[in-house]
Amino acid sequence: MVDAHAVEVPSGGWTVDDLDSWPESHVRYELTDGALTVSPSPSSLHQAVSGRLFARLDAVAPAPLAVTQAVEIRFARQLTRVPDLLVVHSDEPGRHWFAPAEVLLAVEIESPGSHTEDRFTKPAIYARHGIPHFWRIELDPLRVRVFRPGHGDRYEEAEPIDEERLKVGEPFPVDLALADILPGWARRAE
Repeated sequence: MVDAHAVEVPSGGWTVDDLDSWPESHVRYELTDGALTVSPSPSSLHQAVSGRLFARLDAVAPAPLAVTQAVEIRFARQLTRVPDLLVVHSDEPGRHWFAPAEVLLAVEIESPGSHTEDRFTKPAIYARHGIPHFWRIELDPLRVRVFRPGHGDRYEEAEPIDEERLKVGEPFPVDLALADILPGWARRAE
């Protein structure tokens, strides 16, 4: 992990070249016009929902689509984001970053400190760069909101999702009980 406080900020701001020169880590570095943002560790519930949703999407995603978690999308040399989950169409799905044209679905799981990013900033960036599908998962209470391209750099919400099931036809058919993406300890607490 790189201690961004211990290094001098480049005069033109940070770039993906800087990120590539750092050792691999589990820290989520994102760039906005060369400014570096580091996200705090997500909660146990956030991670459990992400892992369980990943497994269910991965089980039904048709070839050649690939489902991946927390991998960078590079919009420009100084603009990146790391969605919680992505569905990509790529000849190299094992890479550590994707171009927006390779991403079919970006999924964000809201955390207490990420409401503005997950509700406004990230969807605007994703829509502006042509990512056709965006889902936002709210945890308290558990709810999935499905968005499709709207006008300009905005998504519009698709038909409301059933409170108990996630059932969509795009980018591929998905039909799962929302309770199945909760860990056992969270289901027992309800």
